[in-house]
Amino acid sequence: MINTHRIFPAACMAAVALAASAAVKVQMPPTCTNPDGLAVDPQDRLVIAAPNNARTQPGAIFRLDAPGGTPYLWFVVPPHPETGVAAPMGICFGPEGELYVCDNQKDSKGRLLRVTFKDDKPLAVETVACGLENANGVKYLNGRLYMTQAFLRKLPRDDGHLPSGLYMFSATDRNVKVTNTAADPQLVFTDHTVGKIRVGMNGVAVDAKGTIYVDNYGEGRIWKLTPGADGRIAASELFAWQDMKTPDGLCTDAEGNVYTADMHAGAAVKVDRKGAVTTVAKDCFTKPSEPCVWRGRLYISDYGSTTLTEIPLAR
Repeated sequence: MINTHRIFPAACMAAVALAASAAVKVQMPPTCTNPDGLAVDPQDRLVIAAPNNARTQPGAIFRLDAPGGTPYLWFVVPPHPETGVAAPMGICFGPEGELYVCDNQKDSKGRLLRVTFKDDKPLAVETVACGLENANGVKYLNGRLYMTQAFLRKLPRDDGHLPSGLYMFSATDRNVKVTNTAADPQLVFTDHTVGKIRVGMNGVAVDAKGTIYVDNYGEGRIWKLTPGADGRIAASELFAWQDMKTPDGLCTDAEGNVYTADMHAGAAVKVDRKGAVTTVAKDCFTKPSEPCVWRGRLYISDYGSTTLTEIPLAR
């Protein structure tokens, strides 16, 4: 039987309390109504995606150039030609400084976008893939883009469970139209969600060794995936499944630890290389969404507010 309720020693709980008390709130500007995706760019700046779901502000990309600074609007993501809005969520950078953006649209109108820059300003925005049902998280690895879709309702399941999946695109792909079904050759890994929380595969992270991690939000688990020479998933193993309610975004650090934002638990969580789960900070978020390790600190975007939370990491 899996023990899903671990009892934390007093010293561990004290460390969690200390991390929470040392947390610093970073206020986003008024043009950001809810931050989500985080990434570090080649100039070592923290980049923030904001879907701005209330639609009082356009979906946009923000930047924080140094710890202790003030985040500011970098650029507005071009709206979808049919919906008139953009909802940037997961983001990552490629080796040439290009930015990849998951534009999370309804009605299978989602896009995976590629933004290139000149003189630190957007030069061109291209569509890598379109027709996505729920474009959520994205990471670059060896010329390929690994993107999660939190639900794939067109995948048939007789048991009523909710399917979700990991897609793989070439970084050179343009205007790939997906069907969100098993017929998509880009679909390389699937999972399913049994419970009442109807959200599946969400965060994705890649470590320095090229290992891919994905989580299942509704099932509270993280998978460890090994890509083969062709980029497709050659092996998978359940990496962590205890002490997490709803792991959202994922990131890794230089030591190979994995971090996630556990939204329903209101916590930032660390998973070491052996899969052991510990809480880094708790009760200092509204809806923690995406983690990012930057300059010795862990940043968590708060999807339920207009702030980031900065947490010092133990050395």
